[in-house]
Amino acid sequence: MQATRPNDLGASLPLPPLRASRIEFGLDDLHDLRAQVAATATAVGLTPPRVSDLVVAASELAANSVLHGGGRGLATIWGGDAAAFVEVADAGRITDPEVGTRRPDPAVEHGRGLYIANQLCDEVTIESGESGTRVRLRVGVAEAA
Repeated sequence: MQATRPNDLGASLPLPPLRASRIEFGLDDLHDLRAQVAATATAVGLTPPRVSDLVVAASELAANSVLHGGGRGLATIWGGDAAAFVEVADAGRITDPEVGTRRPDPAVEHGRGLYIANQLCDEVTIESGESGTRVRLRVGVAEAA
């Protein structure tokens, strides 16, 4: 799993491959998103516990999009290089470079999604600016939880 470190919010992520699955989602579409993530992660060869890790992390990001990113988002899901990838994009903007790297305060009801993703995935990369935010998750086939 990824070491906890500040994020480079200006990271320049390469575009996902053209063959990737894309799902525009809102609150009512989260089940479909989770099913597609599970299907892709399984097809790539992730073990069932790692499939679950990626599904939970992707679901947390999608919920963040619904709550904080304008109510909708775009999930892009693909496999390659012995890994499964999920990218969630929305209209929101992240300004805290340490978002998701600090353990959330248990007394606060929000602020756990990116922290959970960081705990469950091998890599979490954030690109955020005036045009919106993209968060990319990677879980490798051979990497242990």
